[in-house]
Amino acid sequence: MNLYRCKKEPYKEDEILNYGLSLAMAFGKNWLKPIQPRLGKIYPALSDVELEQYNTKCQEVMTFGHTAVYELAERYGKATDIKEFEGIFTSQYSWVTSKNINNIFSQGMYYAFKDMGF
Repeated sequence: MNLYRCKKEPYKEDEILNYGLSLAMAFGKNWLKPIQPRLGKIYPALSDVELEQYNTKCQEVMTFGHTAVYELAERYGKATDIKEFEGIFTSQYSWVTSKNINNIFSQGMYYAFKDMGF
């Protein structure tokens, strides 16, 4: 365990969710892998049940974001505006950081470009 990165209690809910969301969006060797083992290393006091709940929530948020971007891209193509996406997204999930919003938007546009042939 990397003790340098372990967070001390009390944990902040928004911080856990944002970190978990960034883990859920990770490319590379962790692509589409559950976040529980990685999240548990940073937040060691979380129970298995809590880790599962965070995984579920982060997957839900990521899916919502990718779907919203995709729907916007179907309407506007390459001209899809991140500000419009941000408004839609933050109306549901106001706790998400701008970094994660930008990453979700970028990933969603990547999928849209790939699927729609932009």
